[in-house]
Amino acid sequence: MGPLCAVCESPTAFTLHFGGRCCKACAAFFRRTVALDLKYECCSEGPCEIHFSMRLVCRECRLQKCYSAGMRSELVRSKRENFACTRRKDSRNNSDGPINSPSIRQSSSPDEDDWSFQMFEEKPIKFEEPSPPTVSQCLPTQMMTEETSRTSSFDGGYCSSLPSSSTATHPSPLGFIPTDHNSILQYYHSMETSLCSRRRIMYTSTDMDFILDSHATLQCPYTVSDLRPHDFRNFRGMLRHDFVILFDYATRFPEFNSFTSHEKNMFYRLILAVDFILSSAYYSAKLGQAHRQMIMTNGEFLCMDPLPMSGNEPNARQYFASDDDFSKYKALMPMHIAIWEESVLPFARMNVTFEEFCLLKALTVWHVTYYKFTETGREKCRRQRNIIIDCLSKMCHSQGGNGENRVGELLMSMNYIMESTQKLTSSYVMLTFFDVLNCDQMLHEMLNFKY
Repeated sequence: MGPLCAVCESPTAFTLHFGGRCCKACAAFFRRTVALDLKYECCSEGPCEIHFSMRLVCRECRLQKCYSAGMRSELVRSKRENFACTRRKDSRNNSDGPINSPSIRQSSSPDEDDWSFQMFEEKPIKFEEPSPPTVSQCLPTQMMTEETSRTSSFDGGYCSSLPSSSTATHPSPLGFIPTDHNSILQYYHSMETSLCSRRRIMYTSTDMDFILDSHATLQCPYTVSDLRPHDFRNFRGMLRHDFVILFDYATRFPEFNSFTSHEKNMFYRLILAVDFILSSAYYSAKLGQAHRQMIMTNGEFLCMDPLPMSGNEPNARQYFASDDDFSKYKALMPMHIAIWEESVLPFARMNVTFEEFCLLKALTVWHVTYYKFTETGREKCRRQRNIIIDCLSKMCHSQGGNGENRVGELLMSMNYIMESTQKLTSSYVMLTFFDVLNCDQMLHEMLNFKY
């Protein structure tokens, strides 16, 4: 048995939090209360019993026990203070070493408060129009942001801990750039079917014989019978195997191995967000629309008819067994509802084919990363982006009907896709900052990366 928490007597208080010895749950409660400036009231006249075995406890009395345990509100730093503090630490640690060394501060647990993160900036810019008048002029504008600093604090860092380009599964050859219509479509088609196969292996009980026979043509990793109901209590965001699956997908992009270490980091992290939004939208359109279900990338589904409550309704707390369940639900559900209304539904109305989905997803990745790269990296993004747009245009015209309108519809869909991507990232930053999710340490690293 470990040392007892001075607040709830849990035998897991192995360290000090904010000046007092307490468990992680009480530390997270104290952080949320102070950071959000929450106010509580006690309904009884005397001090209430606070014990980790109780489902419902008085939050006002719990807060007072936190203060009695020696926890101090001034030790709960804001996000901006955390970022400034970390910058000062990194500056001191790197004074005797190379500028581009990885950050010395490595969080040993998800509960450390010394985090820094900057996923998206708020300053929008206009999309740079290509010189020749091509269909790429239809691309949405003022959707992403410009990074003012191009220096890397991750060169030789995270990428060096991942498989090198020489050992990665199916890496994109350094000089390979698909240019003709058929090879481009086949290349991104192959990347997406491989991703579907890996998810089917990971999240379903399908026989390997079926996967080996169908992996080249698999257009969705799940069938209706494979889907599982989403349980917000056990939701932890992306897990280690999700990063492994998408690492293979990222390294197969043309010219990936010619990026700098910093650009590889940015490219990979942005793929995580784009895939979460677009793949969920596509799987939902193919499997969940008839039943009004949102299908997540791990094969779980959320019923959206009727729309679930967000947790912000009056008296919503009464439907939950504990404050922790209620807090987690209220933090997660608005994010899922927003993805459903702002991305899944409009995407489903387009009735996208698998080929269109493969190209649109790759195009979105190139377009998002364009604004985060150096000028040399931007030239590669611009080249790949225009190649995909040309391929998409030829494919839409070959299908008959009004090809120009179809291309424009697909390109304009990137507006809400990238807006949802930015909101998703911001939501995950807040969820990890306030310890709402018991996240994998790698997810913390993804969000801590300085763009």
